[in-house]
Amino acid sequence: MTEREIRKYIDRLNNGKAGESIFTRQISKTVDVAKVWSKQPKMTDKVTGNFGSYRFFFIRNETNEYVGAVLDMYDDLHWYIVPKKRKQGYLTTALKESILPYLFYDERETQRITIEKGAIGETNYINSKSVAIKLGFKATNEAESEFELRQTDFNWDDENFEEINSEIDSERFEQLRKRAFYAYKTLYKISDELLMTVNDDKELKEVADEVKKYTWKIEDLEWENKKTKG
Repeated sequence: MTEREIRKYIDRLNNGKAGESIFTRQISKTVDVAKVWSKQPKMTDKVTGNFGSYRFFFIRNETNEYVGAVLDMYDDLHWYIVPKKRKQGYLTTALKESILPYLFYDERETQRITIEKGAIGETNYINSKSVAIKLGFKATNEAESEFELRQTDFNWDDENFEEINSEIDSERFEQLRKRAFYAYKTLYKISDELLMTVNDDKELKEVADEVKKYTWKIEDLEWENKKTKG
């Protein structure tokens, strides 16, 4: 994913235009974990096995303006800070206080990162390497382009991690229930067609029935959410 694309998501959040492409959850005062959908599902989408959302960590400053992001690629982290907000400690603070703790709590034993001078330039390489070293990452190759940090070597002293539910209203819960019900009816219909044409739906109807249950499970989540907020 390019820096231009990442900047686009940061701008959407700052402009209040995340819509249905970015779903965020606060994990500290300055960091939101997020699921980002680069493309919305469509009926005309080709069947592919590598489809999914991206997991991001979006970084905010003292005025709640989003100033950067970290893309979690599991075997690597791709970070980006808005140019005017660089060298102000936002990235280092976010990584040591909440992003790395979040990843390590998620049973990740080792975090690896790649910092290639040829790809990002001399200045960005030096700055990114400095951030990595401060966090405890160690180079694993002679070119110092690959680094890793083990969970057991991470300094937890600065951890400042606290998850908070995002706002969601009754209208949105109802929309989600209707979508789950639509998914149920779609699977049910596919099952009927398969049964009538090839006499076998590979137990798709059972899957549809399980999906239908989520119309009520989502309603339960709404009730639990209201109860939590008192």
